[in-house]
Amino acid sequence: MLCFKDVKQNDLYHLSDMTLDICKNCLEDIRPKFERFDVLGYKALSIYEYDERIKALIYQLKGCFDVEIAHIFLLRYKTELSLWFRRYTIVPIPSFAEDDELREFNHVEEMFKLLNLPMKKLIVKTKKIKQANSTANQRKEIGKHLSLTSNNKLYGEKILLVDDVYTTGSTMKAAVSLIQKLQPKTIKILVISKTTLK
Repeated sequence: MLCFKDVKQNDLYHLSDMTLDICKNCLEDIRPKFERFDVLGYKALSIYEYDERIKALIYQLKGCFDVEIAHIFLLRYKTELSLWFRRYTIVPIPSFAEDDELREFNHVEEMFKLLNLPMKKLIVKTKKIKQANSTANQRKEIGKHLSLTSNNKLYGEKILLVDDVYTTGSTMKAAVSLIQKLQPKTIKILVISKTTLK
């Protein structure tokens, strides 16, 4: 899939899951580094460190519009994650709507579709902000540009907030604060990758 070589179905990875459409070498190239952390007191989990390989793959998906690779980030762990979060409803962190229209998909939604969990798009981004070019203080202001799509209560529901990259946590904290207003039973957070502070 990533190296464009034929996938051979005769190794342990593929014998245990015949749906894998990525070769063993490419799979080995995206090694997980599971990290537990918390966001405003809620449990969070990242799967990969945001290293050069993961950064390049996310850019390939998001910046080059290569929707075909969206599933590879969770492919190896889809069964475990689907079971672990089986009673949760996914709420994706949004992109700016015009960016989604341009690429014809939302990359975060596409990444997490693989888990086959219900998904509610409850948060919208009201202004285009490229966080990679933002200062730390500007990132803290991201909450001003996120809003709820409805005032529906989530009373009794378990919510899984998901995103591709966790950097300073400003976006996720703002999203948690918004979702709290809808009174869910609990909130957990799952991100594809997390930067390592130096």
